Amino acid sequence: VFVSALEEDDKIVGGYECPKNSVPYQVSLFTGYNFCGGTLLSDEWVLSAAHCKPKSNVEVRLGEHNIWEHEGTEQYIMSAKFIRHPDYNSRTQDSDIMLIKLSRPATLNSFVRPAALPTKCANDGTMCKISGWGSLRASNDERSRGCTPKFAITFPGSKTLWHLVEQRMY
Repeated sequence: VFVSALEEDDKIVGGYECPKNSVPYQVSLFTGYNFCGGTLLSDEWVLSAAHCKPKSNVEVRLGEHNIWEHEGTEQYIMSAKFIRHPDYNSRTQDSDIMLIKLSRPATLNSFVRPAALPTKCANDGTMCKISGWGSLRASNDERSRGCTPKFAITFPGSKTLWHLVEQRMY
């Protein structure tokens, strides 16, 4: 589960603020500001979008809830390596998936924990959650744009979306 930071006029709006520290697998990719999100897969690996790969290593922020405040739960770990899908195409965004190796293992605790991965695909109509630092309302206020993780809960089902999905999409 990850959400890329969007351009200023192209925000994710809606959802709700999740309960504090209820998304221990959500990470922020940070270069002076939160520019993308990712999902902690293990103590050393993060899943994100390939279009989020920066030119150099980034700070991966774990244990965050409010990215504008120090809450004492955070771990800041530099990235060591990026592995984009070999078929990633920046023009079409095909195969837009990447792994990030952390420079050292994260300390797992109640604030930092890998995502529980599903063992099978969700059934049609299953309600799913996505998280990231979006915005509850349309605003140019920076604190509104990236203050705390939000959830949007919608998943119409694979039958409804099947005509939109291509083999090279992730």
